[in-house]
Amino acid sequence: MHGSLNEMYKPVAPVFKYIASLLFSFLLVASCTTKQETESVKQHPSIDSFTVLCDPSWESILRTFIVTYEGLNPTRKVNLLVKPESECIADLINSRYNTVFVSRDFTEQEMNLLKQKQWRVNNDTLCYDGIAWIAPKSFPQDSLSVNDIKQLFQTGKLNGTTYSIQLNSSGSSIANYLTAYFGVPPSTAHIYTGGSDEQIINSVAQHTQSLAGISSGWLVNLEDKKHRAYLASIKIVKVIDTKSNVAFSPFQNDLALNSYPFKRVLRVLNNDANTGLGTAFASFLIGNRGQRVFLKAGLLPFKMPAREIEFKLK
Repeated sequence: MHGSLNEMYKPVAPVFKYIASLLFSFLLVASCTTKQETESVKQHPSIDSFTVLCDPSWESILRTFIVTYEGLNPTRKVNLLVKPESECIADLINSRYNTVFVSRDFTEQEMNLLKQKQWRVNNDTLCYDGIAWIAPKSFPQDSLSVNDIKQLFQTGKLNGTTYSIQLNSSGSSIANYLTAYFGVPPSTAHIYTGGSDEQIINSVAQHTQSLAGISSGWLVNLEDKKHRAYLASIKIVKVIDTKSNVAFSPFQNDLALNSYPFKRVLRVLNNDANTGLGTAFASFLIGNRGQRVFLKAGLLPFKMPAREIEFKLK
């Protein structure tokens, strides 16, 4: 005989309670998981990474900029590759990289190649530095004329004494600059190429008959202990203007007055899209804030950053 209706449906209620409890637990766990994932995304945002190239003589100032830029843009990571200037430009033309920091402009042959590719590469000047001539502390002279430096670069001799000249590498920006300035030496036996500016500074400090041309950017950042140590370990040789008999240094004031003869530019060649990461980084350097970083670092900005002053009437 069948039981009563109450007896028949008595077990149903606990089953529904169990299912409801299980569903609630599932929704609670899903909600917590979604919340944790959202918080995790907030704590670990995706990083946009991109690569730029620079010549060895510009490495110091570019690394300063990268630290500043990444601090202002925590979701961006700038990878810096250091190569001789000629290789940087070749990598740009051959589409290996889009953004390079160098000193020289494109040659006529390179410009023709860009026209064939129908590329419009942005070419912006960022700042000026001076090629600083450095010597060991024992070097007998505090200043040299341009003709003296030409003689050293061409022959490795000055006043009967033989010296070696140290440069970054063949195809580097300073080697290119000096070759264009003085011409190719008849013999390069006295010219030693290779190594970073830091290695060159240490080498000159240890060799009594060696001079080098490096970017003044390595010697002006006196807030950095390492840079102060560099400055203390070598002698900066000033360059004499034979007409006025005044000696000038490769630093901001003499660069601004165009008194120092070995003045050059830092330029960015950029084939990145208008909305690309390389373009954003280059725009930061070109802008007012970036120009202030150059000024603070001891280099001469291409555009003197504006300074706003507000007057209030009392």
